[in-house]
Amino acid sequence: MKRLKELRRQGGFSLVELVGVIVVIVILCAVILVVSGTARTSTLTTRVNADLEGINSAKTHWCLDNPGAAFPGDEPTRFTCIQNYLDPVQATSMTNFEAPNVQYYINAIGTPANSSPAFTQ
Repeated sequence: MKRLKELRRQGGFSLVELVGVIVVIVILCAVILVVSGTARTSTLTTRVNADLEGINSAKTHWCLDNPGAAFPGDEPTRFTCIQNYLDPVQATSMTNFEAPNVQYYINAIGTPANSSPAFTQ
């Protein structure tokens, strides 16, 4: 009995208290991971939609600058045509312009650009 009183005076944490703190920390980490994953998805969606709007705008500008000209039929040549109307830092190549793990399709005039996988707001 005397030994038990000496242990209590030392003032350590009990096993239940330590386990409780660990559980709270694990729950907080899980919440942070879920929120950060949602934020990444939202950010990627915003970037892809902005890039697609830029591509559609570049196609419109190309049509205005080249009235009556035929828009190329293949994707690499289409990108070369609209490259001057895109952000010069990103538009060195289609690979640099695209978001990670996303492929853009410029499509013909009158058909909006789209992406794979598809992102919508």
